[in-house]
Formats: sequence, C-alpha cells, structure tokens
Amino acid sequence: MPIIPVLYSNKFNELVLLKCLFLLVALVGCSPPGEPVKCSTKDSNCTVTNSYGAFPDRTVCRAGNVVYPISEQESVSILSAATEVQRKIKVVTHFSHSIPKLVCPDGQDGLLISTKNLNRVVKINLTAMTMTVESGVTLRQLINEAAKAGLALPYAPYWWGLTIGGLLGTGAHGSSLWEKGSSVHDYVVEMRIVSPAKAEDGYAKVWVLNESDKDLNAAKFSLGVLGVISQVTLKLQSLFKRSITYVMKDDTDLGDKVVTFGKLHEFADIFWYPSQRKVAYRIDDRVPVNVSGSGVYYFTPFRSTLSSVLSVIRSVEETQESLRDTEGKCLNAKLVTSTLQSSAYGLTDNGVIFTGYPVIGFHHRLQSSGTCLDSHKDSLITACPWDPRIKGEFFHQTTFSIDLSVVKSFIQDVQKLVSMDPKSLCGLELYNGIVMRYVKASTAYLGKQEDAIAFDITYYRSKDPMAPRLYQDVLEEIEQMALFKYNALPHWGKNRNLVFDGVMKRYKNGGEFLKVKNKYDPWGLFSSEWTDQVLGLRNGVTVLKEGCALEGVCVCSQDVHCAPRKGYLCKPGKIFLDARVCARVNTKN
Repeated sequence: MPIIPVLYSNKFNELVLLKCLFLLVALVGCSPPGEPVKCSTKDSNCTVTNSYGAFPDRTVCRAGNVVYPISEQESVSILSAATEVQRKIKVVTHFSHSIPKLVCPDGQDGLLISTKNLNRVVKINLTAMTMTVESGVTLRQLINEAAKAGLALPYAPYWWGLTIGGLLGTGAHGSSLWEKGSSVHDYVVEMRIVSPAKAEDGYAKVWVLNESDKDLNAAKFSLGVLGVISQVTLKLQSLFKRSITYVMKDDTDLGDKVVTFGKLHEFADIFWYPSQRKVAYRIDDRVPVNVSGSGVYYFTPFRSTLSSVLSVIRSVEETQESLRDTEGKCLNAKLVTSTLQSSAYGLTDNGVIFTGYPVIGFHHRLQSSGTCLDSHKDSLITACPWDPRIKGEFFHQTTFSIDLSVVKSFIQDVQKLVSMDPKSLCGLELYNGIVMRYVKASTAYLGKQEDAIAFDITYYRSKDPMAPRLYQDVLEEIEQMALFKYNALPHWGKNRNLVFDGVMKRYKNGGEFLKVKNKYDPWGLFSSEWTDQVLGLRNGVTVLKEGCALEGVCVCSQDVHCAPRKGYLCKPGKIFLDARVCARVNTKN
C-alpha cells in the first residue's frame, strides 16, 4: 500500500474526529445556502441552479428574469401576463434542493416565479386538525407552527430545508408503512393552483382541488408542470411522543429482516454499511405523551461544519481517488461510522447531550432537522457540507425504490457484488452508507405503485466530468440492476439522468397524469425540454457522447462513453450481466 495515502488517511482521521466533535456543539452560526437565482441586473438576465451548484449534466440554466409574488393575487397577475405572450415559466423555491433540472425553463427568456415570499401560514383548523399554508412555507416552519397548536404532520422528510410546494412537486417522504404511509403528498386534502388559461378567462385561472377531485392525484405530486401551487391544506394529527433506539447488527440476514422490520415499527428506517457488513436499525415508535423525555434529533450530517475542515476532507478524498487509495477510504469510512454511532447520529436528551437509549421526545423535535441552515449573518466560516461556495462535498445521489415483494433479492444481489470485492462500497460509507426508508403505495399518479423501500445512495463526484471514480463499475451495476432488473422507481428530486429514461412506462396512471397536465397547461408553458423527456413526450433524457456514462448521462454502449485513455472500458456487469458499466481494466495509465 502506498505511503502517501496512509499519511493522508491518518491526517484525515484527525480531521474527521475534529469535525465530529465540532458538529456535536455547533448548532447555529453557519451561512445559509446562496440564492438559487442570480441575476446580472436587478431580477433580469438570470441563471438558476440547485443548492449543490450543479445539475446532473452540468447544464447552465438561464432565464430572462425572476419575480417574487407575495400573494395568490400577484401570482395570478404575473401568470396572466406571461400566458398572454406564451412565455415559458418555471417555479423555483427558496432553497432549490432538487438535484434534477426541474427549475430550468426552455430558452434564455423564460420567467422564473419564486415562492420565497409565499411563506405564510394561512389557517389552522383545530377541529378538523388541518393546516393551510402557502407553497413557500418551509417544512421547518410547518412542523413548528403545527406543534404550537398541538398538532403534528405525522411523516416528513428528514431534511427541513424544503418548501411545501417543492417537496410535493418531487414526492419527498419520510419512512413508514403505517397509516397512509410516509409521503407528505398523501396527507394533502386541498390545494389551490394558479395555471394558464384562455383569453376569456383572463389568461390565468385558480383551481381549487379537494379529495373529491381526481385531479388532486396529479396535482399533489406534479413535478411543477401544472402551474404555481398557491396554497396547500394538510391533514394533521394530535402532537405525540416517540421513542428512538439505534441497534447495530451484521447484515447477514438483512434481506430476511427488512420487510418485517418496517411493519413492526412505525418510523423504522435502516442505515446499511455494506462493505463493513453492518446495519443500523432504527427502532422508532410512538409512546404515550406522559412518558418523560425531552429528546431532540439534530442529525449530525445536517449540522454546520467548519469550512476549513470541509476543504481538507474534500482534498483528502480527491487524493484518495487519484491514487486509488481504497484502503484509506475504508479506514476513514469505519471512523465516520463509529463516530456517528457513538454520538447516536445526533440524537440528544435535551438538544445538548446524549446519555443513552431510548431517546424519547415530542415528534416535532425528532422528525426532521437541518441546523446548518441557521444563520444571523452571511459568513462562510461554517456552512452546510455541500454548499458550492466552499470546497466541500460534491456528490452524485442515486435514489430509487424497490417493491417489498422483491427487495430481498435486490439486497442479496448487492451483497454478492460486495463479496467479490469487500472494499468496493467503502466510499458510500463516508456518506453514512445506504439509507433505507419505507414508503407506502400512493394514490398519486406519480407516487409509489406498491409498498416499497427507498434506497438513498450518496457517493463521490469529481469536479472533472471526464474523471472516472473508484469502483465506478460497481455503483453503475447497482444502479442499473435496480432499474432494469427490479423495475425500481426514481425519487424525482434526486438522481442522475439515466434513472429517468423511459420511466413513465412504470406508472400505471402515467397516462392520466399527462391528461391532467394538458388540461391545466395546454400550451406547455410550465414544461421544458427536460420534463418533456422524462415524461416520455420527447426523445429520452440520455445523451450519447464521449464520457457520458461517467456522469450518468447515458448507459455506456461503447468504450468511448467511459474513459478508455484512463483504462475504463464499457463491460458487462458481474452479477447483472445485462448491465453495461465503466470498468477499469489492467493498464499502466
């Protein structure tokens, strides 16, 4: 093993320990993400991106200008003017955390409508246990305001830096097979949407949809192609308490346990570390409100981190990649995993210390977090780890759901791949492994078709789009095996382009969704080339060109789609032989 990677790894160990200790106490004071929309002149000649600073194909998305309505009436006026001249439109949220190009309008003269100032709680009905909010309200706002009224959104994504409109547009979810399941859109009971209209209707129309309208099944999970979501009414529950315990075990019987575990515990989820052959099971259930406990969950990877520490950690990983230091990555992954485990992943008894399991507390203090968004001034001394304004995390994220009926076989296939090279997935474990969440079948046309498990896989991405990664072939084979062997469904707010190619064929009500889309926006003003591609209305979203497979813009069919000069050629998979992956061959390069 080369000496330099070992030295880097040892230095990295010290930095990771420093980072983890810092994360345990640094809850405020970081810089929030930069604005997703930037304009060369006031609100004109704009570009739009996501909070990671790059789309999957590294496209630069341009728009003519951006507007910030403060009411539904203003949204109607803005949309009316845009519809009259048939201008392309996209809605952008305050933080823009979706990875794919959902916010890119066609051309350079498109209009961006930001929901940043549509951020008010409209009404709370204690009798009906409902809450009506504007679409720019963040998940954090909703959770806190509901709690003040003694109410709770039962299931939610774990990251609170999402807006209600944004998370509904992409089908964001928590983890549960209980009740209606973990998808927020399945708790929507009413929506108000502003959509394009004919001249006789003033070029804009407000649609009010409730549970008696079939169109709600499209609108509550819409990819932003129906119009501007104005208001959303959600069905809530009385505020309750939960009890959380993490248990680490080996992954030998993960395939057998995975289905029953989700049925036993209401908020169950799993952190899987396949190269270490370990699994962290979250035993998470409701308890009576009179059970003592003031627990708080500030998930460690979502806390603010010193920018200088993030920079060195990124530099070390880049060095490990360039020197193919597999051993270094595996050593560091074990350190990260053990540190997260010993700190209970950010669970505390009172927001400060952790003394042992179970951690018991009110639901709103345990269900979601994201303290790296907190800030009183614009300083980059500390930041969210992925903030593109600093040298920090830069990653791909492959996220898909597999039906419970076949998930055991998928897990076993991944384990077979790992057994061929036990170190092949250490890189994932630097990002807390594979996160597995339970998602129930949905009434939404683009929702889950069957009860399923969602797999979140985060891994290193090079700043150079033509640079292959360590174990590029293993990660690609897992991705393709999920899609083509197990008919996985994508998370619409994450993923590389290839995951969306031909995906509409997997939705039994995909045709119904397109009918509603045409009804609400017959001119396709809220559509773009990208959304038309993923919805099957144009040629596929993948592009065949040199190096296209390295970034997931295509599945390789020729060596040139990989990196032949660096020894990466297009080869069949090892377990899933139909896969075509960029594999490293023996070479002196």
